Amino acid sequence: MSSSDATTSVPAPSLTDAGYVAPAETDILAGVQADIGAALGGNVNPALNTPQGQLATSETAIIGDCNDQLLAVFNGIDPRNASGRMQDAIGYIYFMERLTGEDRAAFEYRRQNSVGANSTGMNASVLGNLLLVSGVTDAYVVDNPTDAETVVGGVTLPANSLYCCVAGSATATAIGYAIFQKKSPGCSYAGSTSVTVQDPASVYGGNGPTYTVKYDVAIDTPIYFSVQITNSSAVPSDAVSQVQSALIAAFTSGEANITPRIGSTILAGRYYCAVGDLGSWAAVEDITIGTTAAAGELKVALNINQSPSLAAANISVTLV
Repeated sequence: MSSSDATTSVPAPSLTDAGYVAPAETDILAGVQADIGAALGGNVNPALNTPQGQLATSETAIIGDCNDQLLAVFNGIDPRNASGRMQDAIGYIYFMERLTGEDRAAFEYRRQNSVGANSTGMNASVLGNLLLVSGVTDAYVVDNPTDAETVVGGVTLPANSLYCCVAGSATATAIGYAIFQKKSPGCSYAGSTSVTVQDPASVYGGNGPTYTVKYDVAIDTPIYFSVQITNSSAVPSDAVSQVQSALIAAFTSGEANITPRIGSTILAGRYYCAVGDLGSWAAVEDITIGTTAAAGELKVALNINQSPSLAAANISVTLV
């Protein structure tokens, strides 16, 4: 409408405690039709197959798309929903960049854990700082606060020591410095890899003391799957490769409870949906896993120095 005091019957979106709420497109259409009727003097045929009906449909689609785009922006501000460029922007707040090949869930996992890097002296501080190191794909941090040697997660830790296990391609110097930055003074280290780190504090004028930092490089641990599917005429010829791809995608998706990490307990049952979602033909009878080709277990408990991996060659699919 051209009038300066024009009104519209199209309902407006609103900002509530629940966030951005857009009206239903059926309500938008009704409002547009009312506006068109008022503009044309009333008694307008509202049928959508009329010229005015087509105009109303097009205008509704435009308004609906605008609302969808605004909703995407609002959702993109929330780290729990952000993806793509919006998630990258949130990452930059923490001086983080997306690693080549991880998806939104994997990036959000790193961001959540990196928040601890703002603190000092806690295990979460060290873990967060390690996950910020370029090339680090996963890490695990635990300490032994007792005066006696203790076994934690299958790894023997000396008394009063800090243990860090790291996966990825980062340099030893970068890893050692990240650990040294955040651990408490006087704490000893545990691990089979050693690196010398010099205290960079400016007060030393470049002549700071050096320390030997220890940590473990995660042991790559292949995981094996055995999948049994009901045989039928609906099973496609490439069923094996489809199942393998689906399991690898789930295994590496970054989603909580589905993508295993250092020290995880991997449950075979969590992967039924990944296979079943391939279609009605994928009638899963059984899925078992293991660390050998036998793959006859319902779960695998990794030590805190083991990082799981999955390859198509380690996934067997049987039609029964």
